[in-house]
Amino acid sequence: MAQEEPELKKLKHSVISDHVYLPDFQKLFYEHWHNFSDIKKDNLEMISQPFRVCKISHFLRNEDFMDEIKNELLDVKSRRNSIDLYQFEQTSDLANVDTKNLKLLYETFQTDLATWMEQNTKIDLNKKISMSSSCYSDTDYLLCHDDNMGDRRIAFILYLSKNWTVEDGGALDLFDTDGNGLPRNVVKSLVPEYNSLVFFEVVDNSYHQVAEVISPEKSRWSINGWFHGPLRESNKPPRPDTEPNYIGPVNKHVSLDNWITMCYLLPGIVKEIQQDMEQESFAFLSNFLVDDIYEKLATDVSSGAIVWQKVGPADICNYEIAKEETLPELLKEFYNMFKSISMFQLLKDYTELDLVPEKETMKPKMLIELQRWSKGCYTLISDKSLLNDATGPINEKKSSNGCMNKDEEGQDDSLDTPRASKSNRNCREKWIANNDSKNEESGCNSPTSNKEDEEVNEDEVLKIILKGKSPRLKKKNLSQQSSSSKLENISPQKLARVLDTDDSDVSDIGDYLSDPLDCSLECSDQEEDMDDANASEPGTLDVIIQFHTGHVPEEDTIDYVDPREQEGALIHVPAKNNHLCLVYKTLGTSRVHKYVNHYCTDYFYNLICTYYE
Repeated sequence: MAQEEPELKKLKHSVISDHVYLPDFQKLFYEHWHNFSDIKKDNLEMISQPFRVCKISHFLRNEDFMDEIKNELLDVKSRRNSIDLYQFEQTSDLANVDTKNLKLLYETFQTDLATWMEQNTKIDLNKKISMSSSCYSDTDYLLCHDDNMGDRRIAFILYLSKNWTVEDGGALDLFDTDGNGLPRNVVKSLVPEYNSLVFFEVVDNSYHQVAEVISPEKSRWSINGWFHGPLRESNKPPRPDTEPNYIGPVNKHVSLDNWITMCYLLPGIVKEIQQDMEQESFAFLSNFLVDDIYEKLATDVSSGAIVWQKVGPADICNYEIAKEETLPELLKEFYNMFKSISMFQLLKDYTELDLVPEKETMKPKMLIELQRWSKGCYTLISDKSLLNDATGPINEKKSSNGCMNKDEEGQDDSLDTPRASKSNRNCREKWIANNDSKNEESGCNSPTSNKEDEEVNEDEVLKIILKGKSPRLKKKNLSQQSSSSKLENISPQKLARVLDTDDSDVSDIGDYLSDPLDCSLECSDQEEDMDDANASEPGTLDVIIQFHTGHVPEEDTIDYVDPREQEGALIHVPAKNNHLCLVYKTLGTSRVHKYVNHYCTDYFYNLICTYYE
């Protein structure tokens, strides 16, 4: 005991509460941490499953000191960040802040607390810490991820908001994992308790999220970051390779005019759609289905007879799909229409893709999925094509755009995103959502289906159909995208994800954004090479019809993004009833459905078919 006295004496000069250094407290912590056992006492809570998490209450000894910290944070430069994975406000690294109290807090964590952590957790640490402050307001969130990057060893969060309740949202949610080590369900939630320190060891299964803040009046403030140390060996198994349920064209001719508004079957209109697809890689056609058929289908999709199944894993997507065998009869017929050789032929006419097997060697195929969406649903940049494309193995030292990662140069770790693959993480770093683009109104005010009316004036119909065929961004074909975007026209917020600087940390516990242009010259040659390769990539055709979108917020779009592009958001598909959206996407393009916030009050539905040449 006498040997410990000098250290204890030194630590008691800290801003940390005295009880943290009491021998009995440290003994209790040590026992439950190393035995993976739960405990909940006044100042200490230990959670052993799904991974070890500790909460120390009344962590800082002086509430006046906390007030001074919050006052100083108001003057620290911050930025609002919003991509597929997260939406919140983040300060710069607090290591660079020179105000009295924040500097004292940083130094205390770097010395006293780091020593405490190393002694009691027996996790080797070095003198490096990362620390910033995060602020989550109404509708802000951070989706499922594991923090498992570089030399991060212990993650921490110090909560600064008083009187936070379960009803305010913003909980720290912990996920369990399945037999393949993939995140599955939220099994534990911690409410952000004022003046509590929550920390956990960064391990293969430390999947967590910040639940959406649902209070319009409160903001969730925290100081967060990592203690760093020697690299740990990962035992995470590779992600399983599941084979999609491909469907070949059913050799059965269907009367498409029973389903589709006549104007979209007329040869002249079909030709114009094909030309538009050739020029812009997408088309957005209003009133595509016969009105009464669409209304019946809209009733059927909300039928209680349909069995819905949640899909994941949580670090890739979260929504429900319908089991086809439980669909009402009309919906089954609708499915079969999309599988028919007649539909394959119409889509070939629209796109000139080889979707009809004219030779034995030609094997066109398709996938079909009826999706049910509600608040809390999302997809992230993690298409199969991004997980297994030519960007290389997960542990390669180069990113998907050819840039060397910053951690090889002794700088900060790379962006913390879902761990589907290294290429997936690098892709997200480069995605910039073009949220400023405005979707035009579209409308096909043409006559409804009339099989006997062969005297329709196609020129007049064309003017109406193509008059405002949103969402048009005047982009080139997706397979011919240029990387020569003008950086000077992009806002600082959008520049945050332009290039693979790999020196950004994002999570509930830190997002440090440095100069996004660091590797622009270094990467230019590699990006040009990728553009040449991308031009010859095989592509797929997405066909989308949506139902019950009247209550969907305008910003809840389906986005097609090329994460390797400096302006990655290529197409925004707005939520519109009875519109057919055709999108030709190449291998490197990802379809992303933005997180649906709590203001969405009911279900909406997407029927998405993907066709392969």
